[in-house]
Amino acid sequence: MCHVPEWRTGKYTAVPPISNQRIRPYTDLLLHDMGPDLADGRPDFKAGGSDWRTPPLWGIGLSKQVSASTSFLHDGRARNLLEAVVWHGGEAKASRDKFTALPVEQRKDLITFLESL
Repeated sequence: MCHVPEWRTGKYTAVPPISNQRIRPYTDLLLHDMGPDLADGRPDFKAGGSDWRTPPLWGIGLSKQVSASTSFLHDGRARNLLEAVVWHGGEAKASRDKFTALPVEQRKDLITFLESL
């Protein structure tokens, strides 16, 4: 799972209030092969041309208000969250296929959930 819902911060003695806090960024911050359809063909250090870092999803529902944009996905090519989900390939293909197999109402519910983050 790439968009891990919950993490705990580590121990940070310099600022104790931020130590061991539960956060919900919806990411694993790792690189994943997203397949040829999303490949930009530009390797960068250890990332290949089809590798993308899983971005945090928290705050995604505020994108339009904060940045006046509804461009999503790893490089901004999706015009909305539905497109962002269905563009996924590579390691995320199975998740994309599960999403597209859902009944329409459940897909809408998932998009509504994403917009609530």
